[in-house]
Amino acid sequence: MPCARANLSKSETFTIVRNVGLLVDSDMEKYPPIDSDGRGLKVGDWVRVIAVPLSIKGMPSDSREAFSKAVGHTFQIEAFDELGCLNLDMYPKVSCDTIYIEPFCVRRFRRYKKLSNAFQKRLAFLESLNAPRLEMTFKARLKPSEDLEAFGLELLALGPGGGFCVWPETSEVEGSISVEAANPNATSVLESVRSKLLSHSPPETIEVSEVRFIDRD
Repeated sequence: MPCARANLSKSETFTIVRNVGLLVDSDMEKYPPIDSDGRGLKVGDWVRVIAVPLSIKGMPSDSREAFSKAVGHTFQIEAFDELGCLNLDMYPKVSCDTIYIEPFCVRRFRRYKKLSNAFQKRLAFLESLNAPRLEMTFKARLKPSEDLEAFGLELLALGPGGGFCVWPETSEVEGSISVEAANPNATSVLESVRSKLLSHSPPETIEVSEVRFIDRD
């Protein structure tokens, strides 16, 4: 089943990024880190996207468009997901999208002996996202006249991590807000988000979860 989500992080200078990929089945075989020419791939390699995977067929049109825009461009591998797909950040070269794409859809373009300071900083930020966190999810149906993305961004601005997705057809927005568990103000930050949600000029419906402890390790 396809999924797309929007993430906003204060550490990333308020850059809006839509992550476009597939929810994976744990029984699926992991792709080896090998490009279309049979060369090995690793984090930090620059690759050129040469094709779009068949797996995008069932995705929404904007997700398919994101993959199509990537073709012909070069990106630096930031990570591999649990299925072995490459995490490629298309911002700011092409769009605000981050795609997860199968390794056989790319060709290795360049491999540096040493990663740049900027890229190492980016990797450190991504690693921090795997730290234990407190998280709260929300789902709201707003009035048709309201701006769904503005609503989601307003909530994310209250916390250092999280993401959301919108469904314009049904005026719904769903997402999560998270704070590192080591942050002594984590609970108060999430409670302020809860108050913001519940005090919003009344949505049609709204659901807010309890605060959960998330440890991705």
